[in-house]
Amino acid sequence: MNPTEPNPATNPGSAKQPIVEFIRTQRQNAAYVLLGLSVLCLVGTIYLAVRAIKPASAAADKIEEKKSLDEEKPTPELPKAEVANPKRPSYMFGWIGGLVAFLITASAGVYLLAIPAKSSLDHQLREARVLVLAAGGLIGAALIVFGGLYFYLWSDSLTGWLDKGEKKEMVWVVIPLLMVAAGGGLVFAAVQPARAEERNDSTIRRLVYGSNFAVSVLLLFVTLVIVNVVFAMKLPNKLDTTETGFYTLNNSTREFLSKLSEPATLYVVMPESGEREVNDIRQFAFTAQDAAEGKLNVKFVSPVTNKQELARLKEKYPRMGDSLGVLLTAGEDEKRNVFIAFEDLFDLDPRTGRTKGFAGEGKVMKELRFLADNEQKPVIYFTQSNGELSLSSTPGGETVGGSAAMLKGFLEKAYLDVKPLTFPIKNPTVPDDAAVVIVAEPQTPFSPDAADALRKYMNHPTKKGKLIVLAGANPGPNEKGMSKTGLEGLLGELNVRLGEKFIYSIPTEQSPEYRSSLVAFNQGASNNPIAQAMGPTVRLRVPLPREVAPTQGNPAYKADALMITMPGRFTWTEDDPMNNIEATIRDLVENEQVATKKQLTRSARPVAVVVSESGAPNPHGGPPAGGGKARALVIGNAFIFSDRVAERSRSSPVTFDMIGVAIDWLRDKPVLATTVESKTYKEYQPPEPTGVDTTRLVYLPLGLALLLVGGVGTGVWVMRRK
Repeated sequence: MNPTEPNPATNPGSAKQPIVEFIRTQRQNAAYVLLGLSVLCLVGTIYLAVRAIKPASAAADKIEEKKSLDEEKPTPELPKAEVANPKRPSYMFGWIGGLVAFLITASAGVYLLAIPAKSSLDHQLREARVLVLAAGGLIGAALIVFGGLYFYLWSDSLTGWLDKGEKKEMVWVVIPLLMVAAGGGLVFAAVQPARAEERNDSTIRRLVYGSNFAVSVLLLFVTLVIVNVVFAMKLPNKLDTTETGFYTLNNSTREFLSKLSEPATLYVVMPESGEREVNDIRQFAFTAQDAAEGKLNVKFVSPVTNKQELARLKEKYPRMGDSLGVLLTAGEDEKRNVFIAFEDLFDLDPRTGRTKGFAGEGKVMKELRFLADNEQKPVIYFTQSNGELSLSSTPGGETVGGSAAMLKGFLEKAYLDVKPLTFPIKNPTVPDDAAVVIVAEPQTPFSPDAADALRKYMNHPTKKGKLIVLAGANPGPNEKGMSKTGLEGLLGELNVRLGEKFIYSIPTEQSPEYRSSLVAFNQGASNNPIAQAMGPTVRLRVPLPREVAPTQGNPAYKADALMITMPGRFTWTEDDPMNNIEATIRDLVENEQVATKKQLTRSARPVAVVVSESGAPNPHGGPPAGGGKARALVIGNAFIFSDRVAERSRSSPVTFDMIGVAIDWLRDKPVLATTVESKTYKEYQPPEPTGVDTTRLVYLPLGLALLLVGGVGTGVWVMRRK
């Protein structure tokens, strides 16, 4: 056998290492290949270095001569200012990486040319393997490091790809990841030839193990960085881990803050302390600032350490006085402002005076909405000419013809100016300052002139009126049929059809009252701001609801069913009010013809409709393009908004909040739930000592620790034995 050829008996696997054999047998050619690679790296290094130094636009642009307005001689135009190169950091990392690759490949090539080959075959193989390990390992490590640096440097592309769906940015995310993967693969490949020498040479063994360890650490570090960056892009900065979601904002609050039209500032004026109440205000301020996406600026002013700033605020905003609390300003000039005292941010127990919960979210959002309206209260008119729900009640508490006095008070607390609107017999009109007109269950039909006044208000060319109709199912004269509202024609023009039959429900154990139907938001209207603000789980028990269905007669408007009776629950209709429930239900069950006549069904019936403008005409035909502004809300019941319902509730009923949200939607304002529940304080009581599981608390962790230490020790012993 040729002594220069490797002996498979003494060098197992040498025949399967072509790179090692190429370096050993063609040392000079291998050197030329490495030097050629180094030249390419040097050219790339110089190119990238020049691009890094060169500005985006040269400062020494040609000076163009132009005639002066005052002189005949030409005057030079000032040179353009130098613009910083936004890609300079990328080029900087690029030429540094290219320089590293040049030094590694050039050093390896020079070594092969300058150092003579070893005389022994074993030494030649060992030298070639060490060279592959050194050069490949260093280049692979450099790829991993610079891949991680580029991933961090180009993290904006990750944001554009994941958050904004800009697929063209994906390439700038994939390139660094490929660099890391290629670097890890190169180190792994470079280590493999040297493993044949690890049993015979302690130095090579240390290099192999060191390379494995180094690449594992680098890959783990880069992987952790990449995973953390990706998750940081998709997950919120803060997680509320409390059982009740104490530090989580209401959905409508977050939506409202994200759509602020102008900047606002929240000054938290209170001492720096660790008290729970102070911490809750601070946490709410930070959470609101994050939700506002740059529109809400939070500043903390301590009466102890920020006396100068506090004095400035008191001079500019005298309403602060000497109280602690929250100062809220709106606009660039911060002229519009309101101050909320510290004690008004919390619910207090009237008996003990102790704090029951945090109510700051609702208070601050209510004031912020008022400031966003330029401190002008929108005027909401309730018609009062046809026996509608009254805005006042009698001194004894009994109302005349039904009352909405509590709803009026609720809306006024939300900074809405609620006024009655009584139409005269001649020339009725809607006032010019009307933001929204509400018609709440008229007992008698509107006159043609009054209905026409509402029609003119709705069709005004510039103001475009906004209307809420609460159309109750009222029996007609002599308890026959359903009384008319006089607005059927106007609502028809808005693509809304009022049903003329009474809706009844089959009694069940959960719902024994046949006059009431369980109503929920329609899933098809889940994108409507009213449904989003109220939440998909809201259920309302509505007595004698009236069917309100969307139609498609007028292409200028788009009507959608907002609320429906619960699917799967039997309902039927009657022409007249019903008294004999048992006989009717028996006929419905036993007689199919009766069931068909009375429209017995388990399908949902629409009881509330929202109307918006259809949008601009579609130039390609078909439905109108885009969406339009909100115009109307029609609900087939008014009782659920009356004082009789509110008196049964400990707090304001959810239906009141629904009207407040609907007014925001109709006014094209960010929808904000008028009622935000206070965050109730709860105390955690640790278990009694007798209830503590000592085994799980003491012995289990100790046993796991011993098992871990023993397992690691056993693994080390096995590896040492090998």
